[in-house]
Amino acid sequence: MLKPQDIVVLLKVYGLKNEWTYSELAKSLKMSSSEVHAALKRCSTSGLYNDKRRRVLKPALEEFLIHGLKYVFPTQPGALVRGMPTAHSAQPLKDLLVTSDRDVYVWAFGSGKVKGQEIKPLYHSVPEAVGSDPQLYEMLCLVDGLRVGKVRERELAASELKKRLYD
Repeated sequence: MLKPQDIVVLLKVYGLKNEWTYSELAKSLKMSSSEVHAALKRCSTSGLYNDKRRRVLKPALEEFLIHGLKYVFPTQPGALVRGMPTAHSAQPLKDLLVTSDRDVYVWAFGSGKVKGQEIKPLYHSVPEAVGSDPQLYEMLCLVDGLRVGKVRERELAASELKKRLYD
């Protein structure tokens, strides 16, 4: 059974291509090496990752993210908190949609500079881990767009996600 952090690990691996070690991956994601190893094992068992070739299986990942993620790892906007923008409140969806300043979604984060409704990230270390990885940040914001967005936001998030998966 997949865990939410498995998607974070998988998206990071996708961004790194084949140039990583478990230790480096764990350090960059603020996880332990054993957590990263277990995550990739679960992804392999689920058909999202080929552990022999160390490759993310893009068509399977695309299908899961677009059609299954919101059912397996749902979330709802919560209380107003200070944090890091996500979903339609961050790039790339922010420039594609017209939204109200009152309709801001954030991951709670102590050094965040934006106030908005809290969206629980897939893993507690996400706000810290994306600080040095803009590609992972965009991918996880698109994933949150799929998890909490309305129809238009989900369609745009799916389209942007496909572009990034197949570039």
